[in-house]
Amino acid sequence: MEQSRRRDLGAPVRAGGGLTMALRHTPQQLDPLGGVTAQSFAWIFTFGAVATAVGLTVGHREEYRSLPLLLVAFALLGAVGAVTVLAARPRRAPFTWRSALAIHLLGLAAVGFEAAAQWGTDTAVRSDWAPLALALFVMVTGCFRPAVEILAFAGASAVVVAAVTMAGAEAAGLPLPGIVYAGLTAGPLLAAGSGAAAFSATLVRRLLRWRTQTEGVRLTAAESIRARVRDDLRDERLSLVEGEVGPFLRELLVRGETDAAAAGRARELGEALRRALVAEADEVWLEDLVAELHDPAGLASRMDETQRAAVEAACAALSRRRTSATLERAGGGIRLTLRWQRGGGGRLGPEVQAVLRSVFPGSRIRPGSRFVELDFEPDGG
Repeated sequence: MEQSRRRDLGAPVRAGGGLTMALRHTPQQLDPLGGVTAQSFAWIFTFGAVATAVGLTVGHREEYRSLPLLLVAFALLGAVGAVTVLAARPRRAPFTWRSALAIHLLGLAAVGFEAAAQWGTDTAVRSDWAPLALALFVMVTGCFRPAVEILAFAGASAVVVAAVTMAGAEAAGLPLPGIVYAGLTAGPLLAAGSGAAAFSATLVRRLLRWRTQTEGVRLTAAESIRARVRDDLRDERLSLVEGEVGPFLRELLVRGETDAAAAGRARELGEALRRALVAEADEVWLEDLVAELHDPAGLASRMDETQRAAVEAACAALSRRRTSATLERAGGGIRLTLRWQRGGGGRLGPEVQAVLRSVFPGSRIRPGSRFVELDFEPDGG
């Protein structure tokens, strides 16, 4: 499933895929760099949730009977904020369904503890801050998660919030039917979930449409780059033949004999010529991006276009470091390991890390230890 998701990033898609495609994909999956800027929304809404909780608590402090339970509710609110902010960090991309589920579970726990802290004295249901705070956190997920999931989680949470509110209203002896008060707390949560889902679906639909419209341009640019690479490799091969192999052979003809030194030189030139020919045939693109390449089986050629683009971005970010790349079989797939030395300019910024994590699910990126491990399946199976 993870591999199929990764292939969606680079595979041609049709805008006509319609609502199904828009509901299944995530904005972060199609636009990893957008997730870098979206992390600011996580901070903004987290601050808004905390400010809402503090303001409503101070304004209606007479309704709270149990300070310990209220403090637990605030601790759970802090946990929700921590999960949201950490999950939105590019270095931890992608924002997973587990993080979204944790937001809802912790948020619902905060709803329960706040209700318990004012059990029997909650005369102003509209002042309950936990459901409102959860609604704000749900809005953040619109930047990262698929629309169907957002709606499902928000709907389930709204049912729980409504049940807690109705029970609290009955305990407080409020005059109106419990469903009325449930609407005051669950309504904003449902509205936030619907809005976040609509935002996610709209953004995904526009990204898919843009990819379809620019597919021809991108394919043309890619073919142009390949043509330039082939020309460069051909020129390198001709330079090798004309500048070194040709004079060496002419010298042998003039001398009419060979010795150990000549044999060694012949092997050296033969190996260089073989590498040039293989590079042209297999389009070994990675060799020019790193200082050292250990790929005896030619596994770099098994990457697809999306994977190559992501690795090229990482190598470009580390272009001022001495970088080595090693490719080897790992189980049923292939593992690419990038390592680089200390010193020099360049680093793997959060935007590059976000792209790598989206293209290579389960990748191990350790900038502090100066290595990256990327697992992938060979292109074409």
